[in-house]
Amino acid sequence: MSNLSLNSDKPKGGDPKAEISNLSPLAIGMRLAYKAMVWLFAIGIMIQIFLAGLALFWNSAQWASHIGFSRVLIILPVLIFAFSFIAKLPRSLCLHSAGLIALVVLIAVCAKLPSGVGYLSALHPVLAIMLFGQTMNIARKAQALTKAK
Repeated sequence: MSNLSLNSDKPKGGDPKAEISNLSPLAIGMRLAYKAMVWLFAIGIMIQIFLAGLALFWNSAQWASHIGFSRVLIILPVLIFAFSFIAKLPRSLCLHSAGLIALVVLIAVCAKLPSGVGYLSALHPVLAIMLFGQTMNIARKAQALTKAK
């Protein structure tokens, strides 16, 4: 198996500007929308952390805000994943986008586990940190792709 087949996220010609010029205006616009949604998702994760902090340190009634906002926030990774295909992004970014959905599902599962397995529920904030790191990684890669213009 050649090294070229493993690195399918790099353009064949090696020039990102050449790859961008071969894209349709729709794909270019979707790349910008993709980047914006990834940054919006990162901001949403920070808001979720703030809401959890409010509930822990100020007023426990704020857990309702944390839960309610998570139901809105869960839409973004699905859109990010869908947009990654429309934007004709490299396969690696499409897979990383799918990883966001997987992490969100794991976070939701950890939050709903019964108290008998509370040690697994403790993974909820750990997975949230991983989600934020993965989101920032994708944001950095999306920034590099759109900068190639």
